[in-house]
Amino acid sequence: MIGLALAGGGARGSYQIGVYMALKKCHIKINGFVGTSIGAFNAAMLASGRDKELLSFWQNVNIGAILGLSDKFILELQENKWDMGLFKEGFSDLKKIIRNKGLKTKELMKVLDNLNIAAYLYKTKYDFGLVTVRFKDLKPLYLFKEDIPRDKLNEYILASCYLPIFRLEKIIDDHYYLDGGFYDNVPANALLNRGYDKVYAVDLKAIGIKRTYQDKKKIIEISPSRKLGSILNCNPKEINDNIKLGYYDTLKIVKKYDGNKYIFKSKSKRYYDRLVAKVSKNVLKEMQKLFRTTDNKQLVIKAVEYVMRQEKFSYFEIYNIKKIIKTLKKRKKYGVYRFINQL
Repeated sequence: MIGLALAGGGARGSYQIGVYMALKKCHIKINGFVGTSIGAFNAAMLASGRDKELLSFWQNVNIGAILGLSDKFILELQENKWDMGLFKEGFSDLKKIIRNKGLKTKELMKVLDNLNIAAYLYKTKYDFGLVTVRFKDLKPLYLFKEDIPRDKLNEYILASCYLPIFRLEKIIDDHYYLDGGFYDNVPANALLNRGYDKVYAVDLKAIGIKRTYQDKKKIIEISPSRKLGSILNCNPKEINDNIKLGYYDTLKIVKKYDGNKYIFKSKSKRYYDRLVAKVSKNVLKEMQKLFRTTDNKQLVIKAVEYVMRQEKFSYFEIYNIKKIIKTLKKRKKYGVYRFINQL
């Protein structure tokens, strides 16, 4: 069986639907989903067979509205209008948060109610699990759908997402709960303990405790190759870029493509050795020192990626290294460009 473990990380969770879409594109069938915090929400939607709706959710999400912040504040924040108006609006929201002893969860619960996840989840054959922490005794709870009453599903998803920014309220059975990331932010072990043969673990590099995997041979870890932004990111473009980044990062891992920040179709080490065969010794030595590697494959890739960043190439594409080198040749004659010209 193959599982998907989704970490917590707030708005960074948009990355995870991109990961799933890439796995689906590669015809990898997932049998079970488990998540912490926003990962629990994503896992519940995916285990319900609603991946297209989850993609639409992230493409159109209004993080500010869900957190109960004013439309004006969010609009100006998205447009980076850091003026006095924004300050006043933000200060007003801050006073409201302090008065309420944290952000209210009313809008978040409304989102869960409107999605009606339980109506779909309990009809599917997929495993679903989440992690939360009971506040009273700080006991971690690993719960699968057979452990969660259908009418309490939304409350348990909320319990898994309960960061300290929210007003502390009793959610289930007269108990307070904390975000599952306080105990296990990448809950791959929950699936390993259930007998899964392989688990794709999606780590969003957010704050939280990461447990050691019980069997690393069964884990394929996927994490962002670039920064995903704040866990409270309200910028729609950045959220959509995170979706695309999740998609391409996953393709690179599954298909074993080359590249660090960009993606290149795989070529052998021998191919790269031939590329540098006619580079002058002085230039080669200079580049090895600059990029801190004597491995010809890594050297060429790092140099090409450096120039691609300068030339503002899109990250969201699969490139042919030979064609890219031809494209970059003769553009400039100094620095890293000189090395490219001699390949």
